[in-house]
Amino acid sequence: MFKGFYNATSGMLSQSRILNTVSNNITNVSTPGYKADTLRTVTFDEQLIHRTGNFDKRKYYPLEKSASIRTAEELWTKYGEGMLEFTELPLDTAILGKGFFHIKTADGQDRYTRNGSFNLDQDGYLRLQHIGRVMGTNNQPIKLDTDNIDIDQMGTIRRRENGRVIGQIKLVDFEKYEGNLRKADEGMFEATNRGSEIPATGTIRHRAIERSNVEGSEEMLAMLASQRAFQSCSNIAKAYDQIMAKAVDLATL
Repeated sequence: MFKGFYNATSGMLSQSRILNTVSNNITNVSTPGYKADTLRTVTFDEQLIHRTGNFDKRKYYPLEKSASIRTAEELWTKYGEGMLEFTELPLDTAILGKGFFHIKTADGQDRYTRNGSFNLDQDGYLRLQHIGRVMGTNNQPIKLDTDNIDIDQMGTIRRRENGRVIGQIKLVDFEKYEGNLRKADEGMFEATNRGSEIPATGTIRHRAIERSNVEGSEEMLAMLASQRAFQSCSNIAKAYDQIMAKAVDLATL
């Protein structure tokens, strides 16, 4: 009886985390360069086996007391590219292929993003608003002082009036994303292992941005399914609570 109540409440907690993840994806469906998250779930006995060091499917040792309820284990990021949107804005920049823009925050932190919706700060530096300044291939922030520019596919920035090179946008990539990148605030990424940083193979598309890779219809369906599952678990938990209350009343007679 208690096991069933625990299964139901665990299910409610898992569905609550899934709903939070899906809601965050839907909120950022219009955020340029945003990468959707998905919550990986496993059965409770798999979770226990993993945490006790026996997560080897070739040597599976079932536990006597385990639950079949699926629990939220880990948040995974979908790194696939979003669709291009051609804005014709002079500072908008998208990446075609693999790579990230390197952003330096005001407090000196390194952030990585596919969001190329740039503008100029009050000192004339190219920046991602509310995040920080865009870094160049010389590992210094890029100072433009004008938006009358052209950017080629290698990220080289030139003044339109005379063709003079102002700087070059730095693109970086990582040997693998899982384990080397993690989500930070505002949909940015931070490196957990700077030693895994490698040159990017992607190219630049000027006057365009990469849209979020969130599939709105899929996320809405996932939200509806999770809401139904949460309600079902809630109803089961209430039923078990009533049964246990009656059992206590009978025991006191």
